[in-house]
Amino acid sequence: MNPEDAQDRRGIVWMGEIPLGEESKYRYPTDFELEMMLYESEALTEEEHDAMSKEEFSQWKKEAEKIVKERIAVR
Repeated sequence: MNPEDAQDRRGIVWMGEIPLGEESKYRYPTDFELEMMLYESEALTEEEHDAMSKEEFSQWKKEAEKIVKERIAVR
């Protein structure tokens, strides 16, 4: 199983460090999560995002996940 497939409920620390003793509450993003965030910020404007319904965004995200997984596999 890929790390991105696991249901980790901890909060993600995008910047900075996880406070000592808080490892059970927070984690660093996976490579997949980082790539998805970057892809979404590059491929989708705020206006496009806001104009999408939840169903449209869900479909867009599924396609984006396929693209990002292919990019990671090529490395």
